[in-house]
Amino acid sequence: MSNQRAVELAAEPLEADTPLFAPGAGGLVDYCTRDGADSLRRKIEAYWGERGCDVMVTLHNAGFHAAIRAARYEIRSDLVNGLPRSRVKRAANSNDEPA
Repeated sequence: MSNQRAVELAAEPLEADTPLFAPGAGGLVDYCTRDGADSLRRKIEAYWGERGCDVMVTLHNAGFHAAIRAARYEIRSDLVNGLPRSRVKRAANSNDEPA
């Protein structure tokens, strides 16, 4: 983070009852909560939808995790190396064309 951004964040003190990971708290979102994971799922689907690709993204309750001392949610998708399957197949087919 740049020093300027750190100063901007420090200049806006949070109220005592404002959670650190919440929309509006400096733009931080906890993607491990159900709401946060669902928000991330919708962003991923919208991103690829705007590019004409259908992707499947699902939420999974991973339960309590001792390291973070909280229950968490995970997202899983049918992306391959971060790309929709249709794009991966097209890229593989274009490399297999005979010379």
